[in-house]
Amino acid sequence: MEFIKNLYTKAVISKFIDFLNEYYTLIIGSILFIIVIPIYFSNYSINYKIVASLYWFAAITAFRDARKDVKWLSFLILCVPFFIFLIYINTHGYEIWGKILKWQIARGIVIDLNPIFSKIPFNNSSFARIYKNETLTWFMRLVYNNGFVMTAIIPILRSGIAKDFKKMCKYLCSAHVFQIFLISPFYLMFHLQEVWFVLGHPDGLARNFTKIQAAGWTINCFPSMHTSISFAMFLLVLREKDKIFKWVWGFFCLSVIYSTMYLEIHWFIDVIAGLLLAYGTVKLVDFLFSKLEIPLKKYFSRFYYKSNFKNDNLVVKENDTVNM
Repeated sequence: MEFIKNLYTKAVISKFIDFLNEYYTLIIGSILFIIVIPIYFSNYSINYKIVASLYWFAAITAFRDARKDVKWLSFLILCVPFFIFLIYINTHGYEIWGKILKWQIARGIVIDLNPIFSKIPFNNSSFARIYKNETLTWFMRLVYNNGFVMTAIIPILRSGIAKDFKKMCKYLCSAHVFQIFLISPFYLMFHLQEVWFVLGHPDGLARNFTKIQAAGWTINCFPSMHTSISFAMFLLVLREKDKIFKWVWGFFCLSVIYSTMYLEIHWFIDVIAGLLLAYGTVKLVDFLFSKLEIPLKKYFSRFYYKSNFKNDNLVVKENDTVNM
């Protein structure tokens, strides 16, 4: 009798674990939603409430993209150094960027693009401001102010919830990690400031800068890094299975790009250059990951994947890659 009870207990526990493994993304999303509910009824700004909603939204929409073939312990071990690095750059990134700005200002101007770009027809992206109203301006400010970081952070966290370490690394590398090195030579070579500052218009973000502050904070426009980060994330988001996340986050990424023109931050040529940089970065990351997958596949097959799980992605043919 005791033996039967033990078997029954083990069966119940096994089913419960299987249930958690199948629906854990929805459970995490529901918990995050419950945590956020008090914020909806608080005095926090609508901007804060929208940003807070992104986390439970990311978790719930990760259900279709969740990896069931990955070992939890192996995945969590890999996540430790990844998130330590992510927290570090998220904490100290702006401080490092500020030092770079000071160094750029101190070394002087190499090639001044301000007079050139200001004379090119339609380069001020006036077409993006044919229709303007307060609500649209509020939304454009919201997506621009959050777009530089959130376009990448949300897909990274969502990939983490989906237990997809490769996708986490791809999002991170395609965003700031690779782009900061690819874009820095342009910022060091070309001096270009924001549209509103060069043309003497009001600041689209209403930041209330002094003239000295504005002169320092409006540099580094070519190419547009808001555009390159957002478009790189857009290209990767198109590969997601969940259509709701794909459409919503794709719209957010494209809205960030549009906001740079609507708010008179970037010139049209900046945006085009940012799109090209994003495309090149994603292709570079794809190339590097394809070269790394084959050498690592045997190790990851043993350490990372469940042995009793049929993983068609591990079948490798000549000139093929492994989805890790």
